[in-house]
Amino acid sequence: MKPKRVLGIETSSPVFSVAVSEGPHLICCLKVGGQGRPSALLTELFREVLIHAGWELAQVDGLAVSIGPGSFNGLRVGVTTVKTLSWALKKSVLPVSSLEAIASNIPGADFPIAAFLDARKSKVYAALFLPDGSGALKRLTKDQLLLPRDALKKVIAQRGAKGKILLVGDGIRRYGDFLAGFKGKVNLSPEEFWIPSAESVCRIAASRWPQGLVDDPHTLVPQYLYSKESDITGW
Repeated sequence: MKPKRVLGIETSSPVFSVAVSEGPHLICCLKVGGQGRPSALLTELFREVLIHAGWELAQVDGLAVSIGPGSFNGLRVGVTTVKTLSWALKKSVLPVSSLEAIASNIPGADFPIAAFLDARKSKVYAALFLPDGSGALKRLTKDQLLLPRDALKKVIAQRGAKGKILLVGDGIRRYGDFLAGFKGKVNLSPEEFWIPSAESVCRIAASRWPQGLVDDPHTLVPQYLYSKESDITGW
């Protein structure tokens, strides 16, 4: 069976990225700071990665997109672009959590990874994952919007006494002083892993496409995680 060609898009952070992969193999990933008109930035990234791959847009087998949480405007533009392409090209879409994309940045991990993303207004987006040994991640919690202290307590409680958790995401920069109080329970990842990328989106999509975990482009929506959704007890 021919490997599936995937075009992946990530627009949940200030750094937009587009990647193309064939099966599990990344062919190209390009990034640009989200300054200027978002739709024009994405169009240029599409053009450049497809030239690099030697593909026409119609030769892509499927689309993968980060649906958030993250930048409201960026997510709106990214998801709308993918829906439009899906309708025009009659291609399936696979949605990916931006928190899972961040956690997937850590190569070869064998310990729990907590995505810890600055949501502003003194809150973070957070979720906990466990590498399954095959390069994929097992989700241990849902994505949630929480106060930093509540997020740390929940991921530590979820892990119990089984070892440290690695935090990854730009919430580390925003709450570094606060996180110092959890030394011994969490480790902080290097800054190079904090931003979600289309490369991770493609990698996650490649592992899920054989399972048929695609979405209907007509009902695909960003995962914004408004505050009213965060007032839920437990994970």
